[in-house]
Amino acid sequence: MNNELHQKYKDITFPQELVSLFSDIVSSDETARKVCAYIGKTEQQQRKDEGVTRGVTINDIVENVMVERRTRVNERGRTYSYDQTKTNIHRKTAERQVDKLLDMSLLYYQSVKPLKFLYLTKRGWQVVEEIIKRSANKN
Repeated sequence: MNNELHQKYKDITFPQELVSLFSDIVSSDETARKVCAYIGKTEQQQRKDEGVTRGVTINDIVENVMVERRTRVNERGRTYSYDQTKTNIHRKTAERQVDKLLDMSLLYYQSVKPLKFLYLTKRGWQVVEEIIKRSANKN
């Protein structure tokens, strides 16, 4: 969602059923959950430190979000062995997850050439709070 569309619908919030639905969707995908949580944590930290938010870029997500994935370790002839390693998220994966969250209207962006600064919407904050509440109840 771009900034103009966000300004038009910025006061709209989800009913509780939709918050639960989107929380389930985001929670089911580990990468989407980590990206959404990272954007929320970073925005909150920026507000606390500076009083304003400057947003999050795709590069910030790529540098700071870690995921577990299988990486090729060694090669023996035509066979490969793979190990689970914790590495940074790929740029393409981060872009896909951000596009997914933008389409769900959980994020909006401000385009400052050549960057896009990402921010959570009110609806995005609702979903992040629900995910945090659920994870606290599991523990």
